[in-house]
Amino acid sequence: MLNILVPVDGSDNANRAVLYARQLAEGAASARIHLVNVQTPTHGRAGVSRLITQDMIDQFYAREGQEATQDARQLLGATGTDHTSQVLFGHPATEIAGYARDQHCARIVMGTRGHGTLVNILMGSVANQVLQLAEIPVTLVK
Repeated sequence: MLNILVPVDGSDNANRAVLYARQLAEGAASARIHLVNVQTPTHGRAGVSRLITQDMIDQFYAREGQEATQDARQLLGATGTDHTSQVLFGHPATEIAGYARDQHCARIVMGTRGHGTLVNILMGSVANQVLQLAEIPVTLVK
C-alpha cells in the first residue's frame, strides 16, 4: 500500500496539497492518504490553571485539529479516497517527520505558505524543517 502523508491546517495551500495527493493516490493500485494536523499548545499562564483543566485544554486543541482537517477530509471523501486523519501535539516538523516514519509513508505532500526566501532563511518554515528531518521524498505544492 502507498501511504502518503499530507499535513493540513485548513488553508487553501494545504487543500491544494490534498488535491495533488489525491491524484497520486488515484494512480496507485492501493493507496491511503494520512491527513495530519499538528497543534502546538501554549503552556498555561499563572492563575489560568485554577480555572481551566489540562483535559479542557487538550479537548480544545483536539477540536481545533479536527476543524483544521475538515475541508481536507471532505475533499477526499467526495471521491471515496482511502484516508485517515490524526491530530498530533508538539513541534510541527518533528511530529510530521516522526509520523511519516512510524506509519511507513512513502512520501510527504505539503502546501507552502509562499513566504519569501529571506523570511525562510531568518525564521525557517515548517516545510523547510520537514525537508531537513524527513527520510522520504517531500513534495511542496504552491
